[in-house]
Amino acid sequence: MPGGRRSLARSSTSRQPPPPPNTLPLSEDVHKSRSQGQTTPDTPASRIISPKHIPIPSVPHDGSVMFEVVMFMFTATASFLQFLHLYRTVWWLPQSYTKYAMNFYLMDPYLVGFIATILSRRLVYCMLSHVVMSWSPINLWPLLQQLLRLFLLTIVLVLLVWCAYNIMQTHPIVNIFYLCYPISVYFILFGLSVSPFFDVNELPSLTKDECKVRTFNGKPIHNCSLSPQTVREEVELLKTDFNNRMKQILFSSVLNAYYSGFVPCCFAQNHLYYDVYWATQHLVFVWLGCFTMYLVHCYPVKYCDVLHRAALHLGRWARLEGRTSHLPTHIWADSTLWHQGVLVKHCKEMYRAEGISIAAEPGNQTHSRFYAVFSNPSCLVFMLLFLQLAMVLMQLVILVGSSEWYQIISVSLLLFANYYTLFKLFRDYLICWKVYKAEQMIQEKIGG
Repeated sequence: MPGGRRSLARSSTSRQPPPPPNTLPLSEDVHKSRSQGQTTPDTPASRIISPKHIPIPSVPHDGSVMFEVVMFMFTATASFLQFLHLYRTVWWLPQSYTKYAMNFYLMDPYLVGFIATILSRRLVYCMLSHVVMSWSPINLWPLLQQLLRLFLLTIVLVLLVWCAYNIMQTHPIVNIFYLCYPISVYFILFGLSVSPFFDVNELPSLTKDECKVRTFNGKPIHNCSLSPQTVREEVELLKTDFNNRMKQILFSSVLNAYYSGFVPCCFAQNHLYYDVYWATQHLVFVWLGCFTMYLVHCYPVKYCDVLHRAALHLGRWARLEGRTSHLPTHIWADSTLWHQGVLVKHCKEMYRAEGISIAAEPGNQTHSRFYAVFSNPSCLVFMLLFLQLAMVLMQLVILVGSSEWYQIISVSLLLFANYYTLFKLFRDYLICWKVYKAEQMIQEKIGG
């Protein structure tokens, strides 16, 4: 009968349930069977291709002392330029009562000392730490660093309190809150820890669970593991480390711009006339300059490559919409490493695997964001390069349209520092783009 033939056709073409996934992907038995010419069951684990990594070439990177020297010169110059915007003179006129380009008598020397103490603290610490570490045994380094920080903290606090006391003698007490405001923000972000105040690379110590991931001198190192749990633990550590660095970058850049560009305006005399628009523009440029300089220093190419390698091992899941009940799926297991294109069910949702090998948890937004950002770090570096290039071009346009002498000096000096950062970002982008493009071609050829 026709109905019977249709039933027979449906039964002959019905899909068989997928075999259960192997919980030990790419084990030694799988490799042995492949080498001996034996066939292995077609499971998600047997079709996994391990990501291939291309080593990043050696890229020159500024040390801590060199970076702090550059940062101090930049912030000190920015602070001087802001004072120039406030207290400039017209000394070249025949009837001018002063022979100097600035009215130095209007500047509070204690305010200058307060700002200089804040801006130079890390430079002094890095130089003294470098000297102490070069003349002491390695096993004493942690203790000596703690003692040096406590010693410098005492000196810095004494100088700041002494300068603040003298500032209070000539300014309203309300203005003192402008000086102390960043200190309250520091306690909110870092608590009672002294290390971040003196060292931009000093991050919170690792917990016992985080120490399972490989580290070197407190910095995370990628571990090519086939264990999904290990991959997720590594990603969690790298995410925490990345966020801690970003927190330090944001605080340090805002702090430098605050004291070098904003505080001088807060303590200007009420009868003093100055260009508010130009002073505000200078403050924004100082913050952007500090922000990009800290980004390049705290996120070097080698560090971004560690995040990239972890992202390749992590992969991600894309949630499927619509009717998907007819598709063959697996039940997601946290101990299984999945291959590209496999379908799984997790929390009553269906997901498709995207990536070379997938150890991520379906529906975990942290894993999805980590893979989206670091699967190709050259895109992130390009965004920073675009930001820096836009700032440099804007400053060049402002420089061309400037007619006042102090404006020309101000923009020209800021451009020198931004050129240096622009060069390093352009170099990093070229390296990342070439390396990851070649790596992607290799992955596509292997995945064939």
